[in-house]
Amino acid sequence: MRLLRSRLLGPVLIGLGAFLLVVGVLVRAYAYPALARVPANFNSWTYLSGSGVTIFDTDPSVLKPITTDVDITSHTMAGDYPQAPSGVVVWANSTTVTRADGGIFQQSIELSPFDAVTGAASSYDVGFSSETEGQRDSVVRTGQVYKFPFDTQKKDYLQWDGTLGKATPAVYSGETTVQGMKVYKFVQTIEPTALPDKVEVPGSVFGSSAPSVQATMMYGMVRTLYIEPATGSPVNRVEQRNQYLSYDGTDVPAFVGTVAYTPQTISDTVAKLKTQAPLLSAAHLVLPVGAGVLGALLLAAGIVLSRRSRTRVAAPQERQLIDA
Repeated sequence: MRLLRSRLLGPVLIGLGAFLLVVGVLVRAYAYPALARVPANFNSWTYLSGSGVTIFDTDPSVLKPITTDVDITSHTMAGDYPQAPSGVVVWANSTTVTRADGGIFQQSIELSPFDAVTGAASSYDVGFSSETEGQRDSVVRTGQVYKFPFDTQKKDYLQWDGTLGKATPAVYSGETTVQGMKVYKFVQTIEPTALPDKVEVPGSVFGSSAPSVQATMMYGMVRTLYIEPATGSPVNRVEQRNQYLSYDGTDVPAFVGTVAYTPQTISDTVAKLKTQAPLLSAAHLVLPVGAGVLGALLLAAGIVLSRRSRTRVAAPQERQLIDA
């Protein structure tokens, strides 16, 4: 009976080991790629806020910088672009910056095509790409747009900046936690840079008697991104903005201050990623490696048992031949 069980156990272990090896390959080759891509029905609201921000009030009765708290509402959703290249998705984003008194300071709309896996911008033409204060522009983006790649690495990435109109390095700056969730920190630093288009401003803003002057818009930014690595999703974004008008040696603040995700937005993001991130991590490494190692061990054990059982069967037969 023991010999029979041994003869049966070997093939069972071989079959189970082979099955686990196949499962490991399938999870890594098919299940993970299916999970590691942005959802087709993406729809998200993100809220940022800033205290004591200095902005330029364009009301004709004011025409000067004011200090106020600001709230930023950002609505992002996936667009329906079946003609887009394979693997490319298009997200539409509308952003509104509101003053403490409820007045709207800025509004913008963007259409951004990007790779559904890497998060990097695509050159696919979606018509108009950016609209700010009623002015539409066609923009070809580069670098990361809304998110980092699935399985984000500890290295520098190029991050798109819409105001500057190009991507600049987001430097990997270490690992930390946000509300208990492990994140990678990236810092994008843009030194004050003159934007190409001049801005027509009433001369009185700069103490000039001219009805209007052509001022230079200067723009600087330190953007800190806290990225959950398995999903590549931002858990928090802190922007230290330094934007001002410059003319004839005089600088006037246009948007100077710090804004960041609200605590509620961070909490909601962490709660959502607590289910997504472990599943992706498991499909990417834990399950394939675990199934592969266990499968290999079971396969080896099955082969050893099968060989031993054949040896035990052969031994009595050899003794019978000797006795004869």
